[in-house]
Amino acid sequence: MTIVEHPQVLSKEGQGLLPANTPIRSFMLSDVSSPGMACQITNLGATLTHLWVPDDKNYSRDVVLGFDDLTAYRTDYDPYFGASVGRTANRIAKAKFSLPDDPETVYQLDANNGPNSLHGGIDGFSFRIWDVTLTPDLGNVDTPGTTLQLSLLSNHLDQGFPGSLRVNCSYRLYNNALEVSYEAFLEDDTTSEARQVSIVSLTNHMYFNLHGVPAPDSTFNTSQVKDHIFKTTQIDSFLELDETSAPTGTVVPLDKDPSMDFRKAKTIGQDLFSAPGGAGYDHFYPAQRAIEQPEEFRLGNDMHRTTPLAMAKVYAPESGIQLEMSTTDPGFQFYTANFVHLEPGLIDTAKNSLDQGDNGGIQHVGKAKNGYVNHSAFCLEASRFPDAINHRDWRDQVIIRSGEKYLSKTIYAFSTR
Repeated sequence: MTIVEHPQVLSKEGQGLLPANTPIRSFMLSDVSSPGMACQITNLGATLTHLWVPDDKNYSRDVVLGFDDLTAYRTDYDPYFGASVGRTANRIAKAKFSLPDDPETVYQLDANNGPNSLHGGIDGFSFRIWDVTLTPDLGNVDTPGTTLQLSLLSNHLDQGFPGSLRVNCSYRLYNNALEVSYEAFLEDDTTSEARQVSIVSLTNHMYFNLHGVPAPDSTFNTSQVKDHIFKTTQIDSFLELDETSAPTGTVVPLDKDPSMDFRKAKTIGQDLFSAPGGAGYDHFYPAQRAIEQPEEFRLGNDMHRTTPLAMAKVYAPESGIQLEMSTTDPGFQFYTANFVHLEPGLIDTAKNSLDQGDNGGIQHVGKAKNGYVNHSAFCLEASRFPDAINHRDWRDQVIIRSGEKYLSKTIYAFSTR
């Protein structure tokens, strides 16, 4: 058996993994077909930092957790707010895997989440400066565009993963929706005839609070999402987890655990502490089609799977904002910010509030000045099954070979009621 390791990358002075004077840039997107809707993205981790959505009174609220101070991202204050994570989203059990083409070779990854590897490791894609493709409709924060494209090259054995992988990320605003798309393919070594094989599973780690950020008042409830009404579709089960939060391989029918069942709409808070683990939700919900027809979600079929499935809908009564999530991925991780805690007054305290008028005004500074508490957001992390490579029935979702293309599209559509 061969063990393939990679050099460890150490944190720089406890402030994340970026060298000093790293050029972090920010870009604004807006769309005339979506009045009052806009978003801001940084090239650090292809991260969405702000997403403004009109509420039922036509006031634009920023509905994602994060920071105005871009240097706060990927530090100890930041639990992957808005990040594009990879090479593999979620956990890989025991931080190692083998490929079926060469089962004797073991690839060793970062164990950065107990014994497991989480979100690509300690220097995964969310910590990288991505290249930005400038297009005619793209502007900086002063000149909005409608689409932003970013790209990244991950070399062979980057964070322990084999193969040289090119990744593209696209953000697009249209018709009151935000579309996030990922594309990846292996760049073959021109000096070798050998075909490359690797794994990939990408996601965006937005933390949503449909009340708005900061909360519109200082009451406890609006800083959390327990009153948000959540409903799933196309979902009849969830993946069982072991004591380290890695999947055991068992698919549990929702009929066996009412706390996990959102097929009939209910508030996030109703069974929050009854869910397995007792701290809240941090579980993967697979599309029933991915359970019944796993061959449809083989990575090699990505080019043919172009119609996103509607899988989740969330409504916040206080703001009237409703979010519907559709994706071409075989499922999503539902996470309720169980361990997110930021004391007030640590970040974004040196700026004054900005209001651009009573109609559709955008309040964008001081975003994190009031801090964040547990259960202050929910995540809908569309991706391939966690730890798929270590489960025979799931691994074809993530195995990519030379000549194949990984494609993923997730649409977050907003409305009011």
